[in-house]
Amino acid sequence: MVFGLWLLGAGWLVSPAAAAGAKVTANTGFTGVKVEASMLVQADAQTLWATLTDYNKLATFIPDMVSSRIISPPGAPKKVEQVADSGLFAFVMPDHVVLLMEESPNQLIRFRSVSGKVLAMNGEWRILGDTAPVTLIYRSHVVPVAPLPPLVSGYFVEDEVKKRFEAVGHEAERRMKSGLHSNPWFYR
Repeated sequence: MVFGLWLLGAGWLVSPAAAAGAKVTANTGFTGVKVEASMLVQADAQTLWATLTDYNKLATFIPDMVSSRIISPPGAPKKVEQVADSGLFAFVMPDHVVLLMEESPNQLIRFRSVSGKVLAMNGEWRILGDTAPVTLIYRSHVVPVAPLPPLVSGYFVEDEVKKRFEAVGHEAERRMKSGLHSNPWFYR
């Protein structure tokens, strides 16, 4: 996203007490940045899936995302180009990336970079459960083009990822409450 979609265990669940926000952990080091995030989302899997795969509209609700669009022709493997206004965060996550997507509807999106301002980026979005609430899990590993500045800590990355990750969950909840999840024409 460029949050992996821009962002990022199957056994890693958030308790209802933590439902107020996402739990994010980030490790920065010589091998890049590894991020794991999890959040309980008050939406069903279908609505959350429709939100995650609304690639052409992600920039309307994800902070600092300038654009996101599908660039592959119909029938070809899905490629999504994402551009972000990341500022200092661009040292950690790319401000331009093209991601190859592998989708298992209502359950899993795997992604990996195929071009952009990053040496390597891969990860997944996972939805656990079918009916509201469901758990959203994000994992990614990013190897930036340049070494990370010494001041970029895991805490900085966690704060930045949390804003973007929670924006996805909140948009799915908004769609669920407004009934947009039940309108198949909305997602076309």
